[in-house]
Amino acid sequence: MKLSKGPCNLWLPIYWKFTLPAILIITSFLLLRNLWSVQSPRVAIQDAHRTLNVTEAQTDPPLGQDDKNITVNLVLATLRRDDISWIENIKLPNLNIIRYVSDDMMAPYHPPLPKKGREAMIYLTYMYDFYDELPDVTIFTHADESPWHVERSLNSSLVFALSHLDLSQVMQRQYFNLRVSWENACPDWINTTNSEYDDEKQEQSFMREAFAENFATDDVPEILAGPCCSQFAVTRDAIRRHPRTQYQRNLAWLMQTDLSDFLSGRVWEHMWQWLFMGQAVDCPIEWKAYCRMYHICYDLESRKLLSKLELERKNLEKKTGVFDTIADLLRGMKNKKRLREIDAVMAVELESALERGKSEAVRMQLLSDSW
Repeated sequence: MKLSKGPCNLWLPIYWKFTLPAILIITSFLLLRNLWSVQSPRVAIQDAHRTLNVTEAQTDPPLGQDDKNITVNLVLATLRRDDISWIENIKLPNLNIIRYVSDDMMAPYHPPLPKKGREAMIYLTYMYDFYDELPDVTIFTHADESPWHVERSLNSSLVFALSHLDLSQVMQRQYFNLRVSWENACPDWINTTNSEYDDEKQEQSFMREAFAENFATDDVPEILAGPCCSQFAVTRDAIRRHPRTQYQRNLAWLMQTDLSDFLSGRVWEHMWQWLFMGQAVDCPIEWKAYCRMYHICYDLESRKLLSKLELERKNLEKKTGVFDTIADLLRGMKNKKRLREIDAVMAVELESALERGKSEAVRMQLLSDSW
């Protein structure tokens, strides 16, 4: 049946022809305007610093005499394209930079094979190459200054983290993972007896065999755990607790394994604490690690507040779908604004924690707290 072209049928197509584009343009404008107005976590922290009138110098860690005499190599696992100019802002005494380039076999420092084993190949190559010329402390990091695995309590910044790292504490502890968070790591993340595939732990089913082959043992720990993600500080003595041939063995395994670049690197994320400490599990209490190693000292009330805010932030960050975004837009971008408020509060708490950490007496008092 053919519909007659009445006034309504003629009017509707013309109406929507102009109205729909207008709605789309207005909606897009509002979305972009609100998204632009919502700051990133680091920008929010920086704004909070300005609001509090806290200068960079005021948050600089005081260096003890021991720290000033400690020699440090910063070993960077990089690709040719990586920009590492951020290292110029690190405030550590006696710092020597050694850049390994994974995809350039003509670089002054490079692994024996290109792009195999991720950062593990580079770290182990350094340990083998520099075994007889090690400084007091070697710090191993990736090329990115602001990777996701540097926590907000470290200003999401490697420059911030390294500039606040207590080298004397590193010397005492021998090995310290720069990341503190237990998320997807502690206290029992990898079970070496589990041979079934796990999408969240793709390396888990390969861990038992990898451990046995790298350390020439059938006595494989059932649980391996420690903060992720292969960025750490380690002393000369910790590296030399093994003969140089150990690192030769580890390099040979990486070069010969059938595991992919990704998986061969991932299995090593869970073995560093065993290599340097002989411990299967290395999970320091988070807030104590911040205070002891970075002099970022949260008191009990701050810890309660931050725990609550982190949970709220995670719930808000899950709302990232199209419908969630549109709903938030219609409500005036309340979720985005709340995230910005949370970042600002966290920045204030960070400044207070840094102030507490300046006093050794306060640090010792807080570290004695069981909670």
